[in-house]
Amino acid sequence: MELELKSVLEYGVTETTQVLNQGFSDYVVPIHIGLEQLFSMLRFDSIDVSSSRVVIRDGDAVGAALIARRGWSSRLAGMAILPGARGLGVGRWLMKQLVDEARERGDRRMELEVIEQNGPAVSLYQQAGFVILRRLVSYILEEPAGEAHPIDEIDLRVMGRLVNAYGLSDLPWQISGETVTQFGPPYQAYCHEDSYVAISSPESPQVTLRSMLLMPEAQKKNQGGKLLQGLFARFPNKTWRVPAIFPEEFGGLFERVGFEKEELSQVQMVIGLK
Repeated sequence: MELELKSVLEYGVTETTQVLNQGFSDYVVPIHIGLEQLFSMLRFDSIDVSSSRVVIRDGDAVGAALIARRGWSSRLAGMAILPGARGLGVGRWLMKQLVDEARERGDRRMELEVIEQNGPAVSLYQQAGFVILRRLVSYILEEPAGEAHPIDEIDLRVMGRLVNAYGLSDLPWQISGETVTQFGPPYQAYCHEDSYVAISSPESPQVTLRSMLLMPEAQKKNQGGKLLQGLFARFPNKTWRVPAIFPEEFGGLFERVGFEKEELSQVQMVIGLK
């Protein structure tokens, strides 16, 4: 079996999207990546097409991996192997190449998120040297009434800088300060005293929490709960979602304002490269 790698820049973005969708065709949760979504990932998640890879076996594409990069860190933002190429060691080979390339370019840390219920994928990443850092959980809340606590809209860039300065240093990539600074309308950010949240468009029937920051004093005074209640009151009759990119330790806040935990969870995994 002859395997080689091509960069997404060389292979083509449209063609890579097709490979990913073929690989995700029987995934544990439905995933279909359109070009618009992929270009959003390029912007928000810092996908580097020159470092992202397509696996070629005997002339045909059999898998792809998207690599995001920021400073000394990189992230496996998505990886899929075509069904017909599984069980042949393609995934193991690809992971070794990706980790080796990260070391060669000077990365000091590589991370990823994977659905916890996808046991084979978790095992694959563990074999490549990744360790589980934390669980990431998801929640849903249907049309809460809310309470009219005072909340103020703020610039998403301001919130991003605050998350960078005061948030956990190892936050999942998708809710990190660097990601929040890439957001723009229709995404919005709000604060109540020393608590902050970024959300998707509140004009949509479903609103997604995209990041959250609570200063120490905010946690003591339940400011986070008041911030969420204020949002519910300002934007009524919405379905609110917390995607499985939030650390499990955030769960108590969500449950106190009425969110119900969903079955889907992920694990955040990391590997040190130096």
